[in-house]
Amino acid sequence: MYVRMVLSALVLAAVFMVGSSGSGVAEPVWRKPPPEGVVELVGVAGSGSALVELKDGSVMLVQGGSYRISTDGGLTWGDSQPLGEGVSGHGIIRLQSGALALSGDHEMRLSHDEGKTWGPALPFKWGPHYPDNMIQLSTGRLVLVACCGGARNVQHSDVGYAGHSTYPEIWIALVTYSDDEGQTWQVGPAELDPAVSWVKGKDTWSAGALMGWFDYEGIPNGEGGVTECSEPHVAETKDGRVLFFARSPTGRIVYSYSSDGGEIWTAVRPAELNSSSSPNVLRRIPQTGDLLCVWNQVSPEENEYGWRRNRLSAAISRDDGATWDHFKTLELSAGLDDVDRLEPTLPIKWSRVGSNPKPLPDDSAIFYYPNVCFAGDNLLSQCLLCRRQGLHYVSAHRAGRQRERHAHLSGRLLLSVAQPRPSSH
Repeated sequence: MYVRMVLSALVLAAVFMVGSSGSGVAEPVWRKPPPEGVVELVGVAGSGSALVELKDGSVMLVQGGSYRISTDGGLTWGDSQPLGEGVSGHGIIRLQSGALALSGDHEMRLSHDEGKTWGPALPFKWGPHYPDNMIQLSTGRLVLVACCGGARNVQHSDVGYAGHSTYPEIWIALVTYSDDEGQTWQVGPAELDPAVSWVKGKDTWSAGALMGWFDYEGIPNGEGGVTECSEPHVAETKDGRVLFFARSPTGRIVYSYSSDGGEIWTAVRPAELNSSSSPNVLRRIPQTGDLLCVWNQVSPEENEYGWRRNRLSAAISRDDGATWDHFKTLELSAGLDDVDRLEPTLPIKWSRVGSNPKPLPDDSAIFYYPNVCFAGDNLLSQCLLCRRQGLHYVSAHRAGRQRERHAHLSGRLLLSVAQPRPSSH
């Protein structure tokens, strides 16, 4: 028997140019060229896209209120078509019942005819806030993660790095679940048994809403203050738990586990993955059960210099998130070292982007909001790539703070087909 493995990467990019305010804007450039044997397609998809394999073997890509179909594994795509009147979404999965579940900002819909028609809107308890982050567990339960919060110090809202302002924010992650394919949604118990909610020296527990409460060594004792958790993702582990990942301002991705399908969660802790306060995506690899994370890997020092989303990395965990290996740099801005792994350091503390600014090169770029979808043996991933234009100091009393203007948006699809090889016995 022969095994044919297909690897695809769908990458969306908007590119900034860094330079003087009067400099011209270059076209988007990817510093990591496609590997040998990879086919590159441009303009296939945009932000907030997701894919699913249909029963006939074709691949459906949804984005907002439209969809496209590929019948050759992603090599070519049909014209964009409307999903239907009032139908929109940025996430799509195949349910165990065989139906397709389309998720949007505030609702989901089901299709029982491979996306030709969609049923009535089923409102979420909380909107996801991040595209394509609803999953179905092996038990059949749907788990949806969201977040609430925001920023109120609007007087500095014009100051930002990497497409994002740096004024104070607070975000709380929210977890909700459904056992009836989205007809109703629940959260964990409002009141926990005191014997469960606090186990001295071991852990704290929460239900429904998650925030960090750990010290400078990652111990959840509150001595480091409160840490926000925003734009979370979840994935089911091999042992049946649910792993939660979220962005945080501590220079690390933060995580939590649930052993009961998303009802009660362990205390939020920092993972051994360096990161700016930027979105990440966490997925379970269907064929192996291993976990894949794609995120912006930067050191606290790089973050403080002004590098925030300038390195896009990937890593795999084979032990349910306990450890990570197979680190790989997927995309890299000019001016950063091409290293696959940045070792985490102590102390763990709030790391403000641009607090110790250094000039960034004219051709620097940022990569953010990644997504990863599996369709059969296909792995398809996407992100935004931005080049900065007109990076400059705002004024003397805001020395070190910088403003950026956006330019250019481009999408690319990478498709790689490995040669057939004998399978192991």
